[in-house]
Amino acid sequence: MAGEAENRLGGRVRVAQGFSMLELLASVTIITLLMSAVFAFMYQAQKRFQGNVVITESNQSARAALELITQEIGQAGFNPQFSPHKTCNQVVQAWADPQWIKLSDITGINPGDWLQVDTGTNNEIVQVWATSAGGGTPANPAASAGPPAYNPPSPATTAPWIEAVFEMNHNGSATPFPVISYKMPYPSGIIAPPALPAAQVPFDHVLEFFGDINNDGVIRYVVYSLAPTTSPATTVSVNGNTYTLYNLRRSITPVTFTAGAVNNPSSPLVQNVLYQDINATYAAPATPLGPTGQPIFSYPNTVVVGVVPNQVTVVGTILVTLSVAINPRSLESGRIEWYTMATQIRPLNLSAAVAVNQAGGAHYMVKLPPGLPMTYPTGY
Repeated sequence: MAGEAENRLGGRVRVAQGFSMLELLASVTIITLLMSAVFAFMYQAQKRFQGNVVITESNQSARAALELITQEIGQAGFNPQFSPHKTCNQVVQAWADPQWIKLSDITGINPGDWLQVDTGTNNEIVQVWATSAGGGTPANPAASAGPPAYNPPSPATTAPWIEAVFEMNHNGSATPFPVISYKMPYPSGIIAPPALPAAQVPFDHVLEFFGDINNDGVIRYVVYSLAPTTSPATTVSVNGNTYTLYNLRRSITPVTFTAGAVNNPSSPLVQNVLYQDINATYAAPATPLGPTGQPIFSYPNTVVVGVVPNQVTVVGTILVTLSVAINPRSLESGRIEWYTMATQIRPLNLSAAVAVNQAGGAHYMVKLPPGLPMTYPTGY
């Protein structure tokens, strides 16, 4: 009988039957096919997981950038409030040209601000041309600085001096007269892009604004701009159009109110922003600037307000549209993939400045402060 053997006592025992070589080969083949399918699935799942991580990280950086831009634009044009308790103990003679006077304190007084000087019949409102701390250049530097007693202070001085035109006499020798700082919003808090011919698209890849951005009493100048991610620049093709991969960069610098001041170096916020060559001139509507056909920064609500000669350009709304390439290719499909994030921002401070103008306060609208826009450093 097959599978059985006879022992010494004449009984029979069953012997285990083994696998044939053909059975083993068949088993190994089946297991190999199954494992190949499993490993292919695991590899694809791993690529999808890694791709989702890349998308999430890129999405977070773009979202964080939009939140930061929204917060800072919300402060654009804000002119910080300070204590009104400032005095002058000098005798000031009315003079047609700017003259320097010394105050008890000039903290928070910047070139362009308006001051209410003295009380009673000698009360007047003057605009600050320059300060010994914040710089600023008189409109007519060649003109006389006023009476000899009030010539400009030495450049090395740290005393709290201001320069302005005084049309009234003020005598603070016995009782110092009060000086109150008016803090009107800067209606030009968002610097409007340069005008271009109608056949060209807007200068949309740079956003510049200023104000008390950090709400700490310091006027700061902020610039968002694009710079290539690599040198030489990397280009990709999307839907038949060629785009360069850029970094969205940010620079923030305290305003010095002096001509020739330079921005702080910028730092990257978002990588792989899709945009056509920033150095090219595009005729509308031949090619879109980004995959969506929308500019990165656009200004749909720009108006000129004020009364001559105090007219200023007010940007009431900013639209931000960021199209970001993924890594720059999708790890799963190997194709160029991208996503878009957009937001609309309306700065309240600039609306307040327009309200002041509509109420008849155009005379006190503060124009672009001296020294702005600042100079870009090399390689910006």
